[in-house]
Amino acid sequence: MSELDQAYRALAQEADTVGLAAPGALRARADRRTRLRVTAVTVAAAVAVGGAIIGTQQIFRADGTGPQPIPPGVTPSATPSPPAPTASLPSSAPPDSPPATSGSTTPPPARNTPKSIPNSAFLQASDTGGEQPVNTRTEDIVPSLCGASFDSDEDSSLRRSRRITYWNDASHEGQVPDGTFRQTITVYDPDRAGRFLEEIKDAVANCPTEGEHRYRMVTAPKRGDESLMFEDRYPTEDPDGNPTGGDDVRLVSVVRVGYVVTILYETGWEAGWSAEPDVVSSFAGKAVSRIRSWLD
Repeated sequence: MSELDQAYRALAQEADTVGLAAPGALRARADRRTRLRVTAVTVAAAVAVGGAIIGTQQIFRADGTGPQPIPPGVTPSATPSPPAPTASLPSSAPPDSPPATSGSTTPPPARNTPKSIPNSAFLQASDTGGEQPVNTRTEDIVPSLCGASFDSDEDSSLRRSRRITYWNDASHEGQVPDGTFRQTITVYDPDRAGRFLEEIKDAVANCPTEGEHRYRMVTAPKRGDESLMFEDRYPTEDPDGNPTGGDDVRLVSVVRVGYVVTILYETGWEAGWSAEPDVVSSFAGKAVSRIRSWLD
């Protein structure tokens, strides 16, 4: 039996109390109910189709190795939205670490400028053969070199000179000294000590001769941070002042140790013999050791 027939039967049962509507009106009502039912069925079908689609979708395994189908009869739950990503700091930098800069702004540590030059900074009697050094003037620390002057003197803050005799042989009992050193130590302003060595080189180059004196640079082993050696050669004289036909040679060793420069000016011993480069260089090495011990 159709829904229209059922509607007419229900109307017939109520005909005694309610006036029967016209057939056209009844059909209109029946058509409206039919449309409502069709709409409800359509919505239910759409919901069923959506569930079927969801049911056939694939999910990923928990271990992330690949997708697998949803088992039959299992209703998939809504996948929660992933949390918003949060910025993480590298493990090597704590959250409150200041940002890195492209260059260091920390100034280099200032050196401790000496207030004085102690006796211990000079060659000792144990270095030269047993005779104690004595203080001497700070003029004439090198030969004349044609009256050369040194602008680097303006960059020096301390200077001392001492004189000490030396022997080449430790067992010198009864022997006269082999020579005498005038040792000068000068403390310069930072990065200015090397200027003096350059000025010495220029002075020697610009004054090859001065009266009977001849100056020239000589080869010697390197000492300290920077070093040089030059000679002063002049005719040998006997005790009466007469030329002997030979030459005397005096040597000057200049060594820089950081901002300190030491000069060993070998001045001979009375009418003794000439200085030897190897001997002077050896004592220059001892002088450097004394200065390093002082500065350290």
